[in-house]
Amino acid sequence: MADKAKFTQEMQNYYDTLPAFIQESISQSSSSFNDLQSLRAFAEELKQKKR
Repeated sequence: MADKAKFTQEMQNYYDTLPAFIQESISQSSSSFNDLQSLRAFAEELKQKKR
């Protein structure tokens, strides 16, 4: 599971704007998000798959 406790404030702010299904996918992901760019890339990939 992604460790949201390690999110920076900027990462948390971005996460909070995401749709619930993306937040859930991030929470369940085994990926490690070390910065906003990696979090954003993951979320954008999920958005593309949803379409």
